[in-house]
Amino acid sequence: MLLAIAVLIISGAALIVSMRQASIMNKQTDILLEQTKSSAWPRLSVGFDQSWSDKTLEYLKIPVHNKGTGPAIIEGVRITYNGEVTKDWWDLFRKVKVPDSINTGISNRGIYNSVISANESFYWMQLENDPRLRHWVYEKKEKITIEICYKSVFNDYWLFRKEGLNGTTVIQKLDTPECPLPSDEMFKS
Repeated sequence: MLLAIAVLIISGAALIVSMRQASIMNKQTDILLEQTKSSAWPRLSVGFDQSWSDKTLEYLKIPVHNKGTGPAIIEGVRITYNGEVTKDWWDLFRKVKVPDSINTGISNRGIYNSVISANESFYWMQLENDPRLRHWVYEKKEKITIEICYKSVFNDYWLFRKEGLNGTTVIQKLDTPECPLPSDEMFKS
């Protein structure tokens, strides 16, 4: 009987030790997962490049750069002008009331539903052809807001927001399983 009680106590102690080890292993797994995720975090930046020569705006460009360590999977883009959603660059030009006499030809690259590799840089939009268009957009730049919803390969979501092309940038990590930007408000260019 004494032997059976001793075996029972030893078995109980072994069970407690096993449960504690499993708990520690779960914590270690969580830490390793977070370390792995941090080695693949994307971090977008959107700039506003301009060049002036003798009070003339030579070029106006919007560069995009992924400064992170992993790819940025773009799931949503929204650009508003004065709080009003725009569908593409030409819709933006209409909303800023670019006159018909100004050529709205631009060079651009779409980013909606794309992947931007770590350390990849490119010009999202370039205004180099018509100096009047550059000046027109430059004068309206503070009323343009850019929002980009992107995720990592681990499905962690971030929302990039830039109010005014020269304005402040806020990048917020989201606790959502999907992009919160409404699909009917997506900027398609």
